[in-house]
Amino acid sequence: MIAVLTGDLVNSTKMSNETYSNVIDSLKGFLDEANVKFNAIGEIYRGDEFQIQYPEPIYALKSTLLIKLALHLSKFSPKPIQCTLSLAYGAHEIYAKRPNTSSGPVFIQSGRGLENNQRGELSIHWQQQASNHEIILLTQFLNHLLNKLTKTQAELLYQYIESSFAEHKKIADITGTTRQNISNRLSNIGAFLVRDYMEIINNKVALLKR
Repeated sequence: MIAVLTGDLVNSTKMSNETYSNVIDSLKGFLDEANVKFNAIGEIYRGDEFQIQYPEPIYALKSTLLIKLALHLSKFSPKPIQCTLSLAYGAHEIYAKRPNTSSGPVFIQSGRGLENNQRGELSIHWQQQASNHEIILLTQFLNHLLNKLTKTQAELLYQYIESSFAEHKKIADITGTTRQNISNRLSNIGAFLVRDYMEIINNKVALLKR
């Protein structure tokens, strides 16, 4: 089993040429970072769409959320940049050096999931999709939470996820504030619910890989 993420920038055609170029350069940097941290391979295609294949699916959700939050935080746009994302877990037939030469059910499912998504939302897909109504509902709640974040809140959640949910004091030291302040802010944005959601998904991944 592997994981495949397919993404599409929202309203990229309405960006200025300069903003678009900067955002695409940032996205290329996110793909490079995913390669270094998670051994994932990604590429951009059709201008504003991208796909990443994760040989170790346990890292896929963390990487996906970091990309979504990083785009939200983009300094090149006054408004948060939204991205539609479809993350699928499943079997592959060919795992090549690039996603566009890889193939199999998981690639098809990820692409179809993107086509069926609401703009700016994340969806999670499994080959046994019919038995995952709870996951679908939980992901809808996650989308509601993520898409309401301010840039300041998104930055804190990014740090929390990127640090693998480090102790609040450690994040406080990084951000130059108090542990209590970090605890209150994380609670206010529902960061613990995001942590628990990721645990549920990753536990399911671990079970399916056995």
